[in-house]
Amino acid sequence: MKHVLMGLFLALAVVGCGSTKDDDSEGPDGNPSEQSAELCGTSKACPSGQFCFNGLCALGCQTNANCAADQYCDAEDTGTLASYCKSKKVATCDSDSQCQSNQRCIEGLCSLTPPANPPTCDPNTPDFKDGCDTYAVCLDPDDQGSKQPYCASFPPCPEDGVCPTGLGGAVCNDGYVANKGRFCMQGLCRDNSNCPSAWSCVKPVSASVLGFCSPGDFGFPCAENAQCKSGQCFAVPGVMGTCM
Repeated sequence: MKHVLMGLFLALAVVGCGSTKDDDSEGPDGNPSEQSAELCGTSKACPSGQFCFNGLCALGCQTNANCAADQYCDAEDTGTLASYCKSKKVATCDSDSQCQSNQRCIEGLCSLTPPANPPTCDPNTPDFKDGCDTYAVCLDPDDQGSKQPYCASFPPCPEDGVCPTGLGGAVCNDGYVANKGRFCMQGLCRDNSNCPSAWSCVKPVSASVLGFCSPGDFGFPCAENAQCKSGQCFAVPGVMGTCM
């Protein structure tokens, strides 16, 4: 989880799953549901009129009537010129087996598995023009097999805009981060309610809108002593520090 948090640090500081299928099955309204949506990626495009979102094809829409019963039409998404059908609820996971075959479970949420040779992207751009599409962010190499920065996709925001906290917290990008659409930003938070129980939402500077979910363990972000299990936060007043 620490890799996900720190992969977003520089960019953030400036802004102040179901069974695996691969077919054309339809939902109760004649449109693909999340469980039956086609899989997609860099080597497999979606059918005409659909869009690849976190490894699944999403249907274009104008109203909820255009979507399956378990989906809604996200007309608020500013990350694209069109609206797409998205799941009303975001499923959580404990293992890769609970995600689609082209996804993996990262901190309780299903994310598109990076390709063996991921395209070049830059995780250190302050404006999130990182080389990824509007529904993904560039992360540094982690401990799950990636050898270079890659574009990580995460679930679209649910209908009520409240992302599940998963194992490391998450908040919906409701216009907080420029150049990105409405998806659950893993590890980030607006307040403590976006983080797991007993964790803290720690902001890079006191005026920042978003922060990082921190468990208070050694080496994790903090802004005050109370946010660390040790009771010791090494930080300059008003600026994010580290638990000692």
